[in-house]
Amino acid sequence: MVNVHIDPAFGDEERRQRIYAGDVITYSAVPEIAEFARFTRDLVTAALAPHEPRAVHAQRSPEELADLLIKFKPAFIHHPESIAHVRRITTALGAAADLTYADVPKLRTAFPVGGLSTGIAYAFQAHRDTWYGAPPQQINWWMPIWPADSDNVMEFYPRWFGQVRDNSSDEYNYYVANQWRGRIKDFSGGKDARVHPAPKSSLDGAEPRLCLVPPVGGVMLFSGDQLHATIPNTSSSTRYSIDFRTVHLNDVREKIGAPRTVEWCAGTSLRDFRRLTDLASLNEEDVAPYDTQGADAQGVKVFVPQ
Repeated sequence: MVNVHIDPAFGDEERRQRIYAGDVITYSAVPEIAEFARFTRDLVTAALAPHEPRAVHAQRSPEELADLLIKFKPAFIHHPESIAHVRRITTALGAAADLTYADVPKLRTAFPVGGLSTGIAYAFQAHRDTWYGAPPQQINWWMPIWPADSDNVMEFYPRWFGQVRDNSSDEYNYYVANQWRGRIKDFSGGKDARVHPAPKSSLDGAEPRLCLVPPVGGVMLFSGDQLHATIPNTSSSTRYSIDFRTVHLNDVREKIGAPRTVEWCAGTSLRDFRRLTDLASLNEEDVAPYDTQGADAQGVKVFVPQ
């Protein structure tokens, strides 16, 4: 069973354990999240001017949008204020900054059906992040920047949490994917030829699904082992959201996390996480138990943006 907790009073320790057990946590009104949303709206609006961001798909071609986003998204991701907002949000919600490691926040765009959905604006099919090299301790934080709706967010397949689902993760190498990041333009606007792990059989149309829509200023937290997908955007507006991921140092070291099911991917994303106090990376001895011997022979362990 997947439980949904709204504005819970419990602390970070219990929250992590509940998420590892498959629960989803939502907070509806956090000032630090509202401030991050405002900061991001201002940047997006300036980058897409003179067009209204939620209607820009009607004014620019998919190719033009890809060029705009390829320039803007890395600037947002690596803006020094972006990771500072992550630190403020996580500590406001009770996480210890000296034990919490986070990756850089990603800006996601979901254009209406028929718009750009590859490369820099890839619409993720059903997947678990653990099929992409995420550790079992990964907690995903997802928040809208403008008001979202049930026809342009994401959905979960809760009955599969902790259950084996045959998948194509054996084709995925995280370190090869790091090389693809530098070629994102090649995959934007046309066919996205990158490897994307997915279930080997399609999900039943009657599959129970869970869709949550936090308000602006709210956030939902869930395990990287949750099976989830981007909902095709059937609205008339582009959806903008932010997500970032965290891991707790003690849980990494003690191997406490979501139940492992079946993942055959090579490599690990753990080297992308940085301690929120000083942006230090995890020690190699902490990463090693989650890595795959020889996986880096085909790529690079850590992507360094140009």
